Amino acid sequence: MKRLIYLFIIGLSLSSCVNKKKNIFDEMPKHERDAFIATAKKRLVSDPKKSTNDEAEMTEFYVYERLPEWFVELNLMNGLTLNEEYLFDNRMNPLYLESDFNGDNEMDIAIPIKEISSEKLGFAIIHGGSNEIFFIGAGTKIKNGLSDDLSYIDIWKINRQKYNPAGLEENTGKGPNGELIIENASLQISKSEVGGGLIYWDGKEYAYFHQTC
Repeated sequence: MKRLIYLFIIGLSLSSCVNKKKNIFDEMPKHERDAFIATAKKRLVSDPKKSTNDEAEMTEFYVYERLPEWFVELNLMNGLTLNEEYLFDNRMNPLYLESDFNGDNEMDIAIPIKEISSEKLGFAIIHGGSNEIFFIGAGTKIKNGLSDDLSYIDIWKINRQKYNPAGLEENTGKGPNGELIIENASLQISKSEVGGGLIYWDGKEYAYFHQTC
């Protein structure tokens, strides 16, 4: 009997929690609810190449909810627009990468972008502290880069290796065998089943180091 009473009490508690979560939006006045929905629709970034579900994920809410607070507080983006020429492009997983890329002990951030005029894809790296913005691809070809359009890149991650072997045709590394030896974290980009390389800070600018044949 005690067990039944105990289970009944737990059931009531769980039911109460669910109802509280459920009713937050339902209890909102109709005019507030309509305004919320209308604002979300206005903020939708349309792209004919994307499905409706993809478009929904491109709302400012979706992006800003996931960006680190320190970057949001810089106010470098106007909505989803950076420098009036680039759009934040929600195509990569994870959404952004964060590390100290230039070795100044400040956290930096890399975000995927699209140049509005050309629709070329690439990345922007923003240095924490100085707020300097560096464009990689998206219409800008960096040192030793292969292209100013990185639309083929579908994998990216932080590389923390100091010793980085070169691809067969790579000759920009300063190591005895052409390898790249760096102290700072770098950005590893690649195309599935094809390969890629590293985007790294050379002390003055960002450069590309190719690692595949």
